[in-house]
Amino acid sequence: MKLLELLFFEKNLDKRKKEFIIDNRLYKKGGIMNKRRKTIKLFSLCILIILFSFQMVGEYKNRHDIDIQYVTVMDKANMETENKQEEKENKILNLRKEYKNNDITGFVSIDGTNISEPILKYKDNDYYLHHNSYGNYEINGSIFQDYRINLEDRKVLIYGHSSIYDDIPFNELEKYYNKSFYDSHKYIKLVTEDNEYLYEIFSVYVETSDFTYVNLKISDDMYNEHLKKYKSNSLYDTGVSVTDGDEVIILQTCSNDNKYKKYRKKYLLVIGKKIFKEV
Repeated sequence: MKLLELLFFEKNLDKRKKEFIIDNRLYKKGGIMNKRRKTIKLFSLCILIILFSFQMVGEYKNRHDIDIQYVTVMDKANMETENKQEEKENKILNLRKEYKNNDITGFVSIDGTNISEPILKYKDNDYYLHHNSYGNYEINGSIFQDYRINLEDRKVLIYGHSSIYDDIPFNELEKYYNKSFYDSHKYIKLVTEDNEYLYEIFSVYVETSDFTYVNLKISDDMYNEHLKKYKSNSLYDTGVSVTDGDEVIILQTCSNDNKYKKYRKKYLLVIGKKIFKEV
């Protein structure tokens, strides 16, 4: 009996050893698998962190680039504005240096014509009738403003000779008798020390008797009546309307049209309203 019990005990012991070995192997295998799973999770987490970091860096770079672009655009716009201001100021200053004449106050031009001239101002309206931009005597004079005004005023009066004998700038104004010429030369540009203005021509006519258009000290109501008169007197319909308070420029020269030959005074007026101011 004891022998049988001993054999049975040894058999069970061998069986338990085998079970233990198998369990231990499974445990080790399970531990390895768990380690692998943890390693994979940790690696995946690292990848996600790296990808997120790249994304954040990319977004920061994009924002930074946008900020730089915005600052660059703003700086460029400010620089262009400053350059334009300097260019306008320098234009008048340079003209004064070129002609050695501080009486130059501005510059008037009409694209596509020979009118591209400095504007002079003196203490009266006589001097520059027969003096050029250098201040020297010349029969055909200069382009000059009415001595009573500033070029920033609501009514700007600019005078100049025309001639059937000499080629001078305001001869171009006589071409405005033809509507077809007007259609392709509608705008007057005025440059002052501080600003640039663009005027759209709305009326062209010859005045032979009523010279009140040169009046300056008038009420607002009278000023608006003048605007209506300028418009209604036009030789043709320009299609450009005027409203109360519009600021205007009047270019005046003597008319050489035979139609007005019998009149002692006959002034051709080309009148525009201010439509744009560039500071």
